Amino acid sequence: MENGSEHVDEGARFLLVRSGGYRCAIPVDAAKLVTKATETTALPGSAPRFLGLAQIAGEPVAVVDLHALLDPGGEPGGGHEMTVIVRGPSAGATLGLAVDEAMGVVSLRVEQERSDGDPTWVSGHSRMDARPIVILDPTELFDGSASPEKGAFDAA
Repeated sequence: MENGSEHVDEGARFLLVRSGGYRCAIPVDAAKLVTKATETTALPGSAPRFLGLAQIAGEPVAVVDLHALLDPGGEPGGGHEMTVIVRGPSAGATLGLAVDEAMGVVSLRVEQERSDGDPTWVSGHSRMDARPIVILDPTELFDGSASPEKGAFDAA
């Protein structure tokens, strides 16, 4: 793929999640854990999409509202019923994505590559049952240098 993202093979396996009106696909090998949402502790001065820190499986995890990442100017996300723990590019790095529902593992092919208007953490787009799916590149969520204005932790 262009812009430094790796090519996703046709029929790759993803964890399909729903956050607000969005359906997103997270590569299965990047999804470490799916758990019910837990209480977060907000940090003063953090971006609105950053929900705070949670204690998950005995470890502190930064939790971000996936809906707010996808639609930063829109209404707040849904119920945040689940948290998907995503592996980062370095050993031990994790990030929690607050979602409304984990829908299961699916095989998808990329129907549209990432476009110039997409944040760096979107690697492409697909469709299932005629509904759009945003394919996420979890590594880019951790890489503030890739797109500081669109990263998970930045205040913009």
